[in-house]
Amino acid sequence: MEKIRYIKYMLKKLIIIFMIFMPAFAIAQSREDILVHIPAVISSRPDQAIFIQEHFEVEVSGANYTLTPTAAQADFLIRLEVLPNMILYEDGWDFPPWDEPQYLLQLVLMNNETNTEMLSFQYPFTELFDIYLFSLEMTYAAMANVPLTRLGDIAMDDDRWRNQWLYIAMALNYPVITAYSIQSPGVYHPITHQTQNLQHMVIPNPGVTLNVEVQFLNFMMAHIGFAIRFGDPMAQNQFIPVINLGLGFPIKPPNARHIKVVPFLQLGTAANTANTDDVISFPRFSVGGGVQLAIRASTRNAFFVDISYMHSLGNVITRNPLGDDWEPPRIYYGRWMVSIGFGFKIGFIDRNPQVTEE
Repeated sequence: MEKIRYIKYMLKKLIIIFMIFMPAFAIAQSREDILVHIPAVISSRPDQAIFIQEHFEVEVSGANYTLTPTAAQADFLIRLEVLPNMILYEDGWDFPPWDEPQYLLQLVLMNNETNTEMLSFQYPFTELFDIYLFSLEMTYAAMANVPLTRLGDIAMDDDRWRNQWLYIAMALNYPVITAYSIQSPGVYHPITHQTQNLQHMVIPNPGVTLNVEVQFLNFMMAHIGFAIRFGDPMAQNQFIPVINLGLGFPIKPPNARHIKVVPFLQLGTAANTANTDDVISFPRFSVGGGVQLAIRASTRNAFFVDISYMHSLGNVITRNPLGDDWEPPRIYYGRWMVSIGFGFKIGFIDRNPQVTEE
C-alpha cells in the first residue's frame, strides 16, 4: 500500500511539472522562427574575432534562435566589434589605462528589414575569459528586444505544424468517466428470500496520457501511448496503466490552416487489476475511437483537445458484494470509458514544408 501511495505521489508531481514547464517549452520552441545572422566580428586581433564569433553563435543557437549563413536571410543582425578602451588625456595622448579593462566589446542589434538600430551597448573586458563569463547575459539582454515568434509575419498557409513525421504528445485527462453497467441487477438470499438491487457505477476520475505519433501518410498516422487512470474502484481505488495503439486520419482544412482534425480508432490493453479479493476477472482489452482537434501553437507544435470512447471486450466479474450467502455468487459488469484530454504536442522533422511570406 505504501508503494502504491508513493507512485501516486510521484505521478502527481510529474503532472504538476508538466503543467508548469510545457507552456514555457512551447515558447522556447517558437523561437526557431526568428532568423539571426552574426556578421564577422571586427577586431584588430584575430584570436579575439574568432573566439567572440564562435562563442556568440553558440549562445544564440543555444537559445533556440535560427542562425543564417548570410545577412540577407536574417530578420535581425547582431554586429560585434572590439574597440580599445581609450582615454584622451590633457597632453593629447590616448591609450587604455593600466588599471581598467583594456577593451570594449560593442554589441549592436539591427532590424534587418527596416535597417534600423534597435539596441547598442558596450561591455568592458581585458581577457577573453571575461567574455566567456558574460556572453550569455549579453545575448539575452539583446534578444529580449526581439519578438518570441514570427507567427505574426508568416502567412497562415505555413503547413509545417500539420505535416511532421513525428509528434510527442502529453495530455491531462479529466474527466475520465468510467461506467460499470451491471448485467443482472437483482440479487437474492436463498433462505430469507430477501431481494436487493445493485446499482450501476459511473465514476469520474483524472488521468494522464503520453503518446508517440507517426504521420507516415498525408492522410494517415499511427500512435502508441501509455495512459494512467486514477481512482478506479475495480483497481482498489488506485490506478490502471493502459497501453494504447491507434490509427488516425488527419483532416487538414485548406481554408483553416491553424487547425487539424484527427478522427482515430484505438485498441487498448490494460494491466490485470484483479488485485483485490472482490475482483475475479478484469478484461485486458478495449476498443473504441475518438476525435482530436489540434490548434497551431508554433511552426511545429500544437495544443489539442480530444474526446474518446473505449469499450472493454468482456465483462468485469466480481464476487457478490453482499456476501457468500447471496445469489448469484458472481456479478457481471460491462465497462466503458469516455475521456476528455487537454494537451500539447511537439513536432519533429518536416514532411513537406511549405512557408509563404506575406
